[in-house]
Amino acid sequence: MKSWLAMLLLIFPVGASFARAVAAAESDTTAVRLNGLGITLDRNTGSILRLEYAGPGAMLDASPEKASLVDLAYPVKDFEPLRLATRFSKNAHIDVQSDQVTIHWNRLGASRSVFEQVNAVAATVTLKAAQDGRSIIMSCRVENNSDVAVRQVIFPDLMGLVPFEGPDQTRFRTANFVRTPFRDLMPDEGRLSLQFCQDPAAGMVEYKSGGMFSDMWLRWMDLGGYKGGLSLFQKAWGWDPRVPVRLHLDPEEPKLRLLCVHLLTIEPGATWESGEFVLTPHANGWAAGIEPYAEWAKAHLKKEYPMPKHVRDGLGFRTLWMSKGFPKDPQDAIWKFEDLPALARESKQHGLDEMVMWGYAEGFKLPLPPPHPHLGTEKDLVDAIRQCREMGVNVAPFISVLQAGHETGTKYGLTVPREGGWPQHPEAIPPFQATYISLLQCAGVDTNNALWQKEVRESCKHYIDIGIPSLSWDQFWTEPNLNIIKIVSEVRAEAKKVDPESTFSSEELWNMEIDADYLDYTWNWGGFRDCQAFTSVFPSPRISCIVTAAPDVVAMAFLDNLYLNVFPRKAGAVNGTDWIAHHPELSKMLMKCAALRKQFLEYFTAGRFIGDCLLSEPCPNAHVAGYVLPDRALLLVLNRGGTRLVPFQCDLTPWLNSRKGWYIVRQYDSTGGLTTTHRLNGRLWKSEATSMEPLEIALFEITPGHP
Repeated sequence: MKSWLAMLLLIFPVGASFARAVAAAESDTTAVRLNGLGITLDRNTGSILRLEYAGPGAMLDASPEKASLVDLAYPVKDFEPLRLATRFSKNAHIDVQSDQVTIHWNRLGASRSVFEQVNAVAATVTLKAAQDGRSIIMSCRVENNSDVAVRQVIFPDLMGLVPFEGPDQTRFRTANFVRTPFRDLMPDEGRLSLQFCQDPAAGMVEYKSGGMFSDMWLRWMDLGGYKGGLSLFQKAWGWDPRVPVRLHLDPEEPKLRLLCVHLLTIEPGATWESGEFVLTPHANGWAAGIEPYAEWAKAHLKKEYPMPKHVRDGLGFRTLWMSKGFPKDPQDAIWKFEDLPALARESKQHGLDEMVMWGYAEGFKLPLPPPHPHLGTEKDLVDAIRQCREMGVNVAPFISVLQAGHETGTKYGLTVPREGGWPQHPEAIPPFQATYISLLQCAGVDTNNALWQKEVRESCKHYIDIGIPSLSWDQFWTEPNLNIIKIVSEVRAEAKKVDPESTFSSEELWNMEIDADYLDYTWNWGGFRDCQAFTSVFPSPRISCIVTAAPDVVAMAFLDNLYLNVFPRKAGAVNGTDWIAHHPELSKMLMKCAALRKQFLEYFTAGRFIGDCLLSEPCPNAHVAGYVLPDRALLLVLNRGGTRLVPFQCDLTPWLNSRKGWYIVRQYDSTGGLTTTHRLNGRLWKSEATSMEPLEIALFEITPGHP
């Protein structure tokens, strides 16, 4: 024994690497490789000990006692927290074949052996190489042969993920946000002052997919950085059950657990199947890992109408808050219908060719009422919208039909509460939801109500008939009964007969996988968000981004192909009450970005958006976005720091291959003017944007070239 240890000491230096070497020597493992992913399994427990891939290297590195794959809640009478899991198990049967590995447990072990049951809960996990040559298909089967119900299944359960690009650059990305869990979930005094088992204190957080009122939006996620990582998604769509995702940072070591939590009950004698999860290891950034999910989404999206050209090509839209809702108040009107052409003209000058009107008529009322008389007549509104359309600006009224106010609610048998809802006025205290204001108090409508369906159809048809075919719909929630979808489809069919370029937008809520088939763009509250992954996969709807005055929001939204919702306000007033020209920095940035979008339009409309994935290392204090066409690419760099040179490094080959290894790079400034042209050789391009002012944009067009 001493001679064996002495030999190891000669080969491995004392420290962490030596400890790993001893562990490897003493453990009993099965190592396999599927589509390039190295997988090391504990031969006894069947848990995953290690995942490694060319590029990111080792991404998961777990000790046998902290490794996992499947975990079940098994609440017995005397100890309801009892878990059954692979790490507590013995005698796993591992069957290795050419393109898959099957791990079977006749009996999953318990976290407390004293409470183990006589009968068994069996499980089988299959890891199969996908036909795409890059992904692993993961599936699980649980057979409850015991007399106790299983109450929760964790699968996949990836325990022991390491910060393989460092704690600051190993990022967890979804369609809606980016986090740094190895930093975000670290304990601090604020968390520890909470009861430990609460999620923040325990270093745990949960995310859910769905729509824009959920966390993740889509069922896809990625953990990684610029060198690579792993993507994971559930092969499910639409109304299929959703699986919440939890991240848990180990309090004893900087390792992360990613848990897919199936909230269900497996009764005694029953069997449960997980369906398929797709795990895609990848070199380079997240845009490489999302490709299998993009194929999955493309096969399921069934877009009802193509995006109108002006929405596809445009920089954004403008929202107008027409009035405060109290027409007898002589100070109530903000804009009148006669103002719309001038507002459209200013919008067009700033690259905005869509306007949405709020507060032009009484809300939460059906049939849709005529406009407020102090703003003008219905004819005045129609004439103004026609004039706007003639100058290339489309106008869409914002309508609320899924909530009913006091008068309308009575017709539908609803009781509207005297609190909550959306009462608001700048002079109220509080300005929002003051309990003494009844205007815009509301109750949700049952969409099965035949009278409601009739009044929505007739109201929308009236708008179309008088020359208002575009609508922005408040609170678009699709339902399995399809009532809303049927109505919207009927209304849109009529609108398209009148104007093939008419639009339909909405405040999207709970099911983006379905809603994306019907929306041209979203009208959702909120400013800039990092939803690069969504934009890279979904051609529509274009995601709205509210800006009231901030030029940096305009610039970042432009880089990421978001659809700006320009909403300037007067001091002390609500959004949508001011001219753009009264905000010089906003105006300047809008015109600059509109001109650049027009100049490089093909990249934004036909290019593949890969976000910051052209980078091969971080570019601090900058926002970076890239677009790839078959024969060229565009890199955009926004300086978010002071006046400076902005250095960056890119890896071009994965995105734009040159057979001879040469590229031509043309740099443009914020005006779109060509500043430099140079050639480079090799996959790594290390450069810097010439001295940039704060919020200046540099653009680099890259084409394969020759010496």
